[in-house]
Amino acid sequence: MEHRMSKRPFQDLLIETIRAPRDAAGRLIDMNAPRDWLWMALALMCVLNAILYSVSLQLSPPSSEVSSMVPQAFQSPILFTIFLFGSLTITVFVLKWIGQSMGGEATLDDILILLTWLQVLRLLFQGAVLILSLVSLSLSALLVFAGSVYGIYILAAFIDRAHGFDNLLKALGVMVLALVAIAVGLSIILTVLGAVIMGGTGSV
Repeated sequence: MEHRMSKRPFQDLLIETIRAPRDAAGRLIDMNAPRDWLWMALALMCVLNAILYSVSLQLSPPSSEVSSMVPQAFQSPILFTIFLFGSLTITVFVLKWIGQSMGGEATLDDILILLTWLQVLRLLFQGAVLILSLVSLSLSALLVFAGSVYGIYILAAFIDRAHGFDNLLKALGVMVLALVAIAVGLSIILTVLGAVIMGGTGSV
C-alpha cells in the first residue's frame, strides 16, 4: 500500500478528497508546505483557471443579453485573474479569523493549502465541464449543479478539519459568516476594477 501511495500521490489525494474530504484535509495540512510556495501555487491556479475560463467563453460565448449582465472583470482574463486571486486571498483570511473567533485552531497556512488544493480541483472540474459541454449542454449543466453542491460539502469538511471543530454544522456556520464578509470584500474589489476599466477607457 505504501508503494502504491508513493507512486500515485496526486491520484490518491484526489480520490480521498472525493471519498473522505476530512481525511484528505488532514493529509494536506500535515505536508507543512512553505507559505511562500503556497501563495505562488495559489496564484498559478488562478492564472490557469482564468485561462480555462477564457477558453470556455470563446468556445461557448454567452448571449448578448447575458454578456451585458456580466461584469467587465469577468470578461477579461487578466482582470478575472486579479479578481479571483483577490477573492481567494480574502477568503483565506476570513475563514481563519472567523473560525478562530468560534474556537477554531486553524493557522493561515492550513487554510491556504486547503483552498489552493480546492483550486486544483476546480481546474480539473472546469476542464471536465468544458469537454462535456461540447457533447451535451444539459449534462454539463447537471454536472455543474452536482459539483457545486458537493463542493460545499468538501469545503465544510476542510474547514471542520482545519479548525478542529469535529462539528460539520459549526463549519457551515463559519462558511455562512465568511460569505457575508467576503461579499463586502468582493464588492470593494469590483469597484476598484471598475474604476481601473473606466480609467483605461477614458485614457484611450
